[in-house]
Amino acid sequence: MADDGWSRALMAASGVPVASDARDDGLRAIVMEARADGLSRERVIALAQHREPAVREAVAARPDCPLGMQATLAHDRRTSVRVALASGPGLAGSIASVLAQDRELSVLKALARNAATPRAVLGRLAEHRREDVARLARRSLDGVVLGAHPARVEEIEERPRATAPPTAGTPSPVGERAAGVLAPRPSVPPRGGARPAH
Repeated sequence: MADDGWSRALMAASGVPVASDARDDGLRAIVMEARADGLSRERVIALAQHREPAVREAVAARPDCPLGMQATLAHDRRTSVRVALASGPGLAGSIASVLAQDRELSVLKALARNAATPRAVLGRLAEHRREDVARLARRSLDGVVLGAHPARVEEIEERPRATAPPTAGTPSPVGERAAGVLAPRPSVPPRGGARPAH
């Protein structure tokens, strides 16, 4: 790779906008259209058959993706399209059952993390032979909120529990000390104010 190629790759990886050719701009515009609200059903169907996987991924992730398109995209040859469908908020229960038989672990994990996945499908995934898939499905069944990004969700967060604020007489969780009030924070005089004499 030439020096210019490394520079462009570094800039792109760091989020710096890089000049691109007209083809990239055209594809980006179609992907943005596929994600846009208010698209007609006919246009969604047309975009779901686009040759570029990024466009099909955008359609698969739509909350209003039609059931017929979901059935087609569930058998897409590109794993990334099936992952987008498995993690989509509009996933139909019958399509979740089809995706639960996918051979790709990334599809199964996305399905296990999705809040739209029916409990029956999660129950089948909880008994999967791969422990990482089964663990994710069991956590979803137990009510743990899993991250939303399909490509790289590693951290798991539990739903916050409602707790009463401690009162002055309540014992501290770190020992037998009573909960108290902290001292006020020290204040710093504003800049340009009077300085103390030395």
